Amino acid sequence: MADERQRDPAIWILTFAYLLSQFFRSYLAVVAPQLIAGYGLTEKMFGSFAGAFFLTFAVAQLPLGVAFDRFGVGRPTTLCMCVGTAGAAALPLTHDATVALASQAALGVGCAPIFMGLLNYVLVSGHGPRQVRLVTVASGIGILGALIAALPLAWATSKIGWRSAMGIAAAAMFVATAGVGIVLWRQPRLLQSSQASPNETAGEQQHAGRRCCSANVAFLALLPVCFAMSAGGTFRTSWGGPYFKDVFHLDTIARGHVMTAASVAALVISLMMPLLVRRVSLKALSLAGMSLGLLAASLLAGAPAYSASLSASLVCVLFSVGAIHPLVMSQARAISPDRTLGLRLGILNSMVFLGVAVTSNCFGWLAESALRQGVSAPEIYVRLFRFTAIVLCVGTAACFFSPRATRGWRAEEAPRARSVAGAVED
Repeated sequence: MADERQRDPAIWILTFAYLLSQFFRSYLAVVAPQLIAGYGLTEKMFGSFAGAFFLTFAVAQLPLGVAFDRFGVGRPTTLCMCVGTAGAAALPLTHDATVALASQAALGVGCAPIFMGLLNYVLVSGHGPRQVRLVTVASGIGILGALIAALPLAWATSKIGWRSAMGIAAAAMFVATAGVGIVLWRQPRLLQSSQASPNETAGEQQHAGRRCCSANVAFLALLPVCFAMSAGGTFRTSWGGPYFKDVFHLDTIARGHVMTAASVAALVISLMMPLLVRRVSLKALSLAGMSLGLLAASLLAGAPAYSASLSASLVCVLFSVGAIHPLVMSQARAISPDRTLGLRLGILNSMVFLGVAVTSNCFGWLAESALRQGVSAPEIYVRLFRFTAIVLCVGTAACFFSPRATRGWRAEEAPRARSVAGAVED
C-alpha cells in the first residue's frame, strides 16, 4: 500500500478534476438559452445535446472499470481527459451544431473516469468509515464545480459572453489533465489479497458461496437505484434553465441564483454526509435521499407553476439526491471483491449517467411532442416531472433490497474473502 503522503497529491488532483467534471455536467442549466440560440437547436436537438455528455459518460464506464482493474487509475484517466480537453476547447470555438454535439460528447468521455477513478483509488483499500468519509468529503468539494456553474457562470456570461467563460473552463480542464498525468501516470494498481483461507472447511466454503449469491442479488438491486438517483438532477444540469425561463420568465442572472441555491444545497448535504454515516447506515441514508426526491418530483408535477420560490426549493431537493452517489458506491464496495472492483463501480456509474442521458432525451421527446399538441408551458413540465417521479419511484423501491455496509469496520480488520458477502442483509 502506498504511503498516505504519496497518495494525498493524487486525491487532491482527482478532487480538483471532479470539481471540473461537476461544472461541465451543470453549465447548461445557466447558458442553455444562449446555446440554443447560438447553435439553432430545437427542443429535441437540445435534449440530444444535453444527453450526449451523459450518454458517452455512461458508455465509457464499463471499459474504464476493466482498464482500472488492469492498469490502475492513472493512464486511463489521463487519456480520457485529453479527449475531454479537446472537446472543452472546441465547444466555445465552433458555431456548428454537429461539431458542438461532438464536443459535448468528447467532454463526457473526458469526465467519465474522474469520479470513478477517485472512488477506485480510495476504496481499493477497503470500505470502512475512513474511506467512506474521504469519498464523501471529496464529493462535497467537487460539488463546488456545480456551484461555479451557477451564479459565477451567469455573471461571467453577462460580462464576457458564454464562449469566453467556457474558454476559461477549457483552460482549467487542461491544467487538471496535466496534473493527473504527472501525478498518476506511473501509479501502479493497488490490490489487497482476496483469496480465501486454505483452512476453510467445505461447510464454510458452501456458506460463503450462498452468501456470495445473496451479495450478487443485492448488487443487482443497486442498478435501478443508480439509474434513478440523478434523474431529478437533470433539472439542475440542463432542463432547469428552460423550466424557469418558460414558466416563470426568469432572466440569466435570476436563473443563476436558482442554480446557485441548488448547488449550495447539494454541497451542504454532501459535507454533512461524513457526520451522518457515523450514526446512520448507508442504506438508510440512501433510502431517505431517494424518498425525498420522489416527494419533490411529485409536488412539482402537481403544481409546476405555483411559485418560483417553491419550485426552486424543490429543484434543490431533486439535485441533492445525487449526494447519495458515494454512499451507494460504498455499499457496492462492501460486497465486491478487489479483483472486480473497477468493473462493478463502472457498471453502477454507467447506470447513473445512463439514467441522466435517457431522462434528458426523454424530456426532449416529451417537450417537443407537447409543443406539437399546443399545450401550455406549465403542462409541458407537468409531463417532465411526472416522468421523473416514476423513475424515482422505481429507484426508491429497489433501494429496499440494496446491501447494508457494516458501519464501524476498519479496512485492515476485514478479511476480503468474507467481506464480499458479509455486509449483505440476511
